[in-house]
Amino acid sequence: MSRRFTSLALAVLAIGLGLGTRGSVRAQAPEIKWYKDYNTAIKEAESKGLPLLLDFYTDWCNPCKKMEASTFRDEKVVALINERFVALKVNGDQEPKLVSVLGIDGYPTYVLATPDKKIMKTFSGYKEAPEFHETLQRALAGVASPDWMAKDYQLASKWIANKEYARAVAALSRIVEDGRDRPVQASAQKLLQDLEAMGRERLNRAKALQEQGQGTQAIEILTDTMRDFPGLMLSKDARDMLGRLAASPEIQNQQRAKHAQELLKQAKDFHRNKEYTLCVERCSKLMKSYGDLTEGQEASQLYADLKNDPEWLQSACDSFADRLGDLYLLLAESWLKRGQPQQAKHFLERVIRAFPGTRQAESAQIRLEQLQGTPTRRVDFQSP
Repeated sequence: MSRRFTSLALAVLAIGLGLGTRGSVRAQAPEIKWYKDYNTAIKEAESKGLPLLLDFYTDWCNPCKKMEASTFRDEKVVALINERFVALKVNGDQEPKLVSVLGIDGYPTYVLATPDKKIMKTFSGYKEAPEFHETLQRALAGVASPDWMAKDYQLASKWIANKEYARAVAALSRIVEDGRDRPVQASAQKLLQDLEAMGRERLNRAKALQEQGQGTQAIEILTDTMRDFPGLMLSKDARDMLGRLAASPEIQNQQRAKHAQELLKQAKDFHRNKEYTLCVERCSKLMKSYGDLTEGQEASQLYADLKNDPEWLQSACDSFADRLGDLYLLLAESWLKRGQPQQAKHFLERVIRAFPGTRQAESAQIRLEQLQGTPTRRVDFQSP
């Protein structure tokens, strides 16, 4: 029998295919990697972006036995099937409903299908190895995937597993933009649909949080969604929803309060770690922008405590001097790179005068002597 089907829902294959897991027909090599479970085979086809080869056979079919003994032992046939297809064996006597749906009236019959259950080609009867190999090659030619597509698909699958969704979306979108009906494109489209569904779940969660008065948490989810799924329709929906939320006075107040809480936490952490300069910086921001909030008032008290602590003031001055000395040294080197040594000397001399007895002053003296062409020496810079 030879019959071409344009499309068919192969999902019906799952009915009654309880034949176990992956296995081989015979133990001798070379050997085709046959699957006997539909769900496992379709999952493998989707994950690798490969077409399916379904072999409908019966135990009493002599041409089927002949295919097993000859054609399916040919090295070229075995290699082509194992590399370019996911092969599935179906016993016609055990699947009468499926046989009827497909209109199969003879054995063996072979169905080539894409992972999204579209029939590429159907043919039947015993075939010599060269003819069978050529038939498979011709079928592949119409849906052959460029190497870059296969590579991008594998990378996208890896990125999804690592939760790098934005990179996966970009790769999968490139694959499906071609517009052809290749198996890898069907698999890529399926992954994009899965990502879309994943993003939609986030939007639903954000909407639920908004209704519960937790607008700040909803904004975080929407922001992450836009970042993770750029280019998908759900990303636009997330942006629209975020815009509406951000315009709400209630949400603006929540965001402002959250920012103040974060600044106060940082200020307290810096104070605990004796990073007083950074602590003062955070307190100043809080007092300037959030003075009407509790956080701003706490920051004001913390700042007042610091100002009345001479040990802290000494520590802050020392820390500031150390940073400023380093910046002057960098500035001097920057002027040298621009071919202006006089400017560089000016800042090197400033370091020596302003920070005597420090490593910055020693570095500045050494660099200055190098510029003046005098031998460098180690000098102990101490204040008189």
